Amino acid sequence: MTRKAELGERLTLAAQRNATDAVMLHQAIADRVGLHVTDLRCLNLLRLSGPATAGELAARTGLTTGAVTRMIDRLLAAKFVRREHDSLDRRRVIITAAEDRLPEIARHYEPLAREFGKLMTGYTTEQLELLLDVFDRLHETSQRVAAAIRAAD
Repeated sequence: MTRKAELGERLTLAAQRNATDAVMLHQAIADRVGLHVTDLRCLNLLRLSGPATAGELAARTGLTTGAVTRMIDRLLAAKFVRREHDSLDRRRVIITAAEDRLPEIARHYEPLAREFGKLMTGYTTEQLELLLDVFDRLHETSQRVAAAIRAAD
């Protein structure tokens, strides 16, 4: 096996390990704040992408509209989200993250963020640009593969 092939194999395994670690981290945080891990994932989507309708959340998460409705109901009951009517179309309901509740979740990510920040200081600007490119491409690839898997149903 060539060195490049070996590195490719090791990177694939590292990415899989990192994905599993992320799932376990999200589960631990969800347990700590009393949410389903899917609810936490939804909050992260709202934080990263902004307010969304239930239909948009269903499309982003891959959940059924019924599952999204139940998830929104749980998040509303826990006061982690709010329902707001669209100012242009009052029939349209927008789900927004309750900004005042997000620090309760964010504090559990802070130790990882601190350690990640320390880790990044060991890389040059060029290396960080490369890592950012890899993560951006991995995100796009993951989105494309997930969409293809859903479309195969």
